[in-house]
Amino acid sequence: MKKIFFASAFALLMIVGGTSCTKTCHCKTYLDGEVISESEYTLEEGHKCTENNALIGAAGHESGLKCR
Repeated sequence: MKKIFFASAFALLMIVGGTSCTKTCHCKTYLDGEVISESEYTLEEGHKCTENNALIGAAGHESGLKCR
């Protein structure tokens, strides 16, 4: 009986957790270490915000896109 209860509770958490939240990514565009623009977008299912990072760093200055 306990196994059925825990399996049902786990399944319910997985369903609710997988469908109820949307994640927004916050991105900043850098040029020579200074933020030149900021943007937000809704993340597609199965992806991470950091997958869109494209930074190049040289001599302590970053240029490119960084998302969180």
